[in-house]
Amino acid sequence: MMTEEVVKRKRGRKPGVKMTPKIKLKHNPKTAREDFLKRYKDTTDIGFYGMDKYAYEIINHLWENPEKCFFVTDSNRSRLDNANRYYGQRSFSMYRWNICSESGFIETPYVDVILVSKDCFNNVKDRPNPYNVEIIVLEEI
Repeated sequence: MMTEEVVKRKRGRKPGVKMTPKIKLKHNPKTAREDFLKRYKDTTDIGFYGMDKYAYEIINHLWENPEKCFFVTDSNRSRLDNANRYYGQRSFSMYRWNICSESGFIETPYVDVILVSKDCFNNVKDRPNPYNVEIIVLEEI
């Protein structure tokens, strides 16, 4: 007679296997600002299509650097007017703050990078982009 050894398996991971959980946190305006600054810190002209809390956070932080210029438009005219009142009162805003019309903002761009708010992305994705301007959704930086 042969005796068979029965090996009991223990619960859990095998010893020696390291597994770190990957947790994806929801983006907030501060982390979006930090991610944008890592990637595009040398860009001087920045376009914004749609003003939301993410755009305000990035503009407020970048305003400290006098070399940055902002070209802004929005499909919601009242949001654009409110942003214009807010930023138009700041020092040297006549040189740095530019309001553009919605038509031609993507097709004939003033900038190489355009940040788009999530609610305006549907308007932007259907438009032609002949100059291959980099379009970034603010919430997904």
